[in-house]
Amino acid sequence: MRLSFEPRVESSKLFEISMMLLSVGLAFLIFTLFMFFTGRDPVGAYKTMFIWAFMRKVGLEGTLIKFSTLSLIALGLILAFKMKVWNIGGDGQFYVGAMFTTFLALFFLPSLHSALLIPLLALGGFIGGSIWAFLPGLMKAFLGADEIVVTLMLNYIAILWTDYLVYGAWKDPGSFGFPMTPIFPDSAKLPYIWGKVHMGILVPIALALVLRVILERTRWGFEIKVIGDNPDAASCAGMNIRKNIILTLMISGGIAGLSGALYVMGVQHRLQHGFSPGYGYTAIIVAWLSRLHPVAALLVSFFLGGIFVGCEILQIVMKLPISVVYIFQAILFICVLIGDVLIRYKVRVVR
Repeated sequence: MRLSFEPRVESSKLFEISMMLLSVGLAFLIFTLFMFFTGRDPVGAYKTMFIWAFMRKVGLEGTLIKFSTLSLIALGLILAFKMKVWNIGGDGQFYVGAMFTTFLALFFLPSLHSALLIPLLALGGFIGGSIWAFLPGLMKAFLGADEIVVTLMLNYIAILWTDYLVYGAWKDPGSFGFPMTPIFPDSAKLPYIWGKVHMGILVPIALALVLRVILERTRWGFEIKVIGDNPDAASCAGMNIRKNIILTLMISGGIAGLSGALYVMGVQHRLQHGFSPGYGYTAIIVAWLSRLHPVAALLVSFFLGGIFVGCEILQIVMKLPISVVYIFQAILFICVLIGDVLIRYKVRVVR
């Protein structure tokens, strides 16, 4: 016996949503078994997770902060994924955006008024992420290079480059040996709108609406869809595929870089070692769970942000290691991939 995969001609939105919900349910079931076999109470664990992440002020603040970061990177990835350009470099672009913002805030524009400085810092982060995505776009467009490999490798370079700066030239002399830059000037810090939630949370909400209009109502959005579905037809129709690949990857990377800028301006107020726990990779899960729909990505980001905040509190309450967050993330990613395969293909057993 063997499994046969037959492409589905079409699938309804209800079926797609149902499969994604089942994928999430399967992930929770597997995680429940993991908790059970490690001697923890799964019911108590989930109760603690959800109460802390969504019903306690401190936990909800953390959920909203993670939401703003995850959703913004995911929106950038959705733009590239719509054209079937697989930008796996969200984490590296996030780092480089934060790096560019830090340089401007500390060494280039520290004396500007906040009304001018904050938009310029956000723009600097966007430009940093765009530059980091330009090389893989260029290599794919003109050399046919695999953008998955190139963007993935650039993640490590960006992280190590950040470490080089925070351990060396940009290190704060008063940090007692910790690898971090000096604190940003007050004019470079995003104002808070509720507790520790900064005003950058409004950016992904606005961007999701803009992206939906672009993808569904504009010529460029139509070109992105056609190039992704059928590059040969797009070429015959006179669409500039190379230009669109480079442009889409640069904007995708720029949005991830903008997320990095808002993070260092609104959360840390400095650049430091290991400040991303893998936001760029988690954003890939957000993009797939949302079925590449910008508005749905906001809901998924809020949910996953809460789950990861809840997993963090389990480390304290149930003495679980920090790896529990990454275990759940890996389980969820695998389940989402399984769900995506079942959406795209009919699976039959052939004797």
